Amino acid sequence: RPFQLSIQGSLGAWCSQIPWWDASLKGWSGCSHIVIPKIVDNFLSSEQAVEYASRSFFQFSVLKKLLEEMNFDNYVKYISKYEKFVKSWIQRCLIDHYGEKRSLRDLEKRILSTIINKIKGILKNSINKNNNTVSAFLDSFCKELQQDLVISCNSLVGVQFKSTAKIEQLSDNIRTFLLELEQQILTQFNHLELDTKLSNLSVKPRDEIFKRVFGCGKQCPFCKAPCEAGGTDHKEHFVSVHRPKGLGNFRDRDSQKLEHSICSSDVVSNREFQTVATQGKFHPFKDYRHYYPDWRIQPDPSIDASDYWKFVFKSFNDQLARKYDAKEADLPRDWKNITKEYALRGLKQGFYLKK
Repeated sequence: RPFQLSIQGSLGAWCSQIPWWDASLKGWSGCSHIVIPKIVDNFLSSEQAVEYASRSFFQFSVLKKLLEEMNFDNYVKYISKYEKFVKSWIQRCLIDHYGEKRSLRDLEKRILSTIINKIKGILKNSINKNNNTVSAFLDSFCKELQQDLVISCNSLVGVQFKSTAKIEQLSDNIRTFLLELEQQILTQFNHLELDTKLSNLSVKPRDEIFKRVFGCGKQCPFCKAPCEAGGTDHKEHFVSVHRPKGLGNFRDRDSQKLEHSICSSDVVSNREFQTVATQGKFHPFKDYRHYYPDWRIQPDPSIDASDYWKFVFKSFNDQLARKYDAKEADLPRDWKNITKEYALRGLKQGFYLKK
């Protein structure tokens, strides 16, 4: 009995060092490679995740939701801080999906059960390797376990045995302790906030999902429209239809009125631009690639902005001017006739959606 208590006391101290049990971390950082794929796959297989089917459909879903809400601050965040906005959007969707504790608790139990069974299998393998000493058994156990969990064998220095007859008993006591530990972990998880669980993983589930729908994330230096080239392995960025530049805080150099023209027209005009890249100097739009060589803007004056962004611009013209400390844009008269219905139709057309 004293022998068993000695083992369990040392094992308790050791197991408390396993990363998923670290109370200060409050997460599963030591086994993120096991946890994250399951969290992501579970989310992406749900009905709620249909908007993540492709990068284009995700963009459509976000813009459609923004149109429904017509919240000025959210539009500004989307336009000016696109990456941060998208990550926050995904995080909210994850929290909504796992908002019911039961759904997350079931997933936690499955993940933890997988890890516990892995440890049990390693215990059995360590015994079958005919280790002659407890020290050799523990070394073998730790080395195999480190393939799946980040742990330290140094925390087992208090477990000192010399009798080779006790290896099986040590293994049995570890298995017994695992049953208690599993329940303790699940109890602790049940009292943690969902956002804490997701945020304290070494790799964030939202970041893994983000990679699938974000593209390269580069924005047009003039209108702030995101690059449409898939992934990150491309040499040039492009946008099919650019937005009115005033949405991205571009203004006329003389009147200080926000601009409603789009980049495709400007790059074939005699107009000039001024950005941080030009160090405050004005430069011809025609030669924009001198400062932005990795961007290719289609030079076509016949291309017009979509009704979606025309509607957004005309709806928030005065608020944009105040936000950017500029003057309101002189918008074309026909923009006043664009309704939210027309804006939604234009959005669907832009993403080639009929319904």
